[in-house]
Amino acid sequence: MIKKLHIKPNKSLNNLQILFFLLITGFLIVFIGARFLLVGAWPIIIFGIVEFFILVSCTIYFLRKVKKTEKISLSEKTMHLQKLDGDEIVENNKYNLNWSKLKNERDSLSIIYAGEKKCFANFLSEERRIKLKKIIEKYNSMSN
Repeated sequence: MIKKLHIKPNKSLNNLQILFFLLITGFLIVFIGARFLLVGAWPIIIFGIVEFFILVSCTIYFLRKVKKTEKISLSEKTMHLQKLDGDEIVENNKYNLNWSKLKNERDSLSIIYAGEKKCFANFLSEERRIKLKKIIEKYNSMSN
């Protein structure tokens, strides 16, 4: 029996909602800036535009980071770990669960296999990493 897990960073809005948020924010900044422009406080609109471009650049950075996901496939005594960037496979590893050690680090899970340490699930919270570790260990004990 194969168990597949797809873990990804938190993202509370979809792409259309993010675009809608940016459009509303941009409209409000232009509207408020135009009002200040009419009363002679023209530097306000410049600061508003700079603020909006900082917001857009941070959103683009966030969207690039959220595309990085990980797929874990658990089969009898093996674990396949794939690191993805969108649909592109960046890294593909296979581990024998009987010969590996799973450890909860401060900011990620790590698997130690054949003297090599590989970190994964670094975008999960502490609670979710512990839960993921228990799922992998439970699956390993069931297959023995």
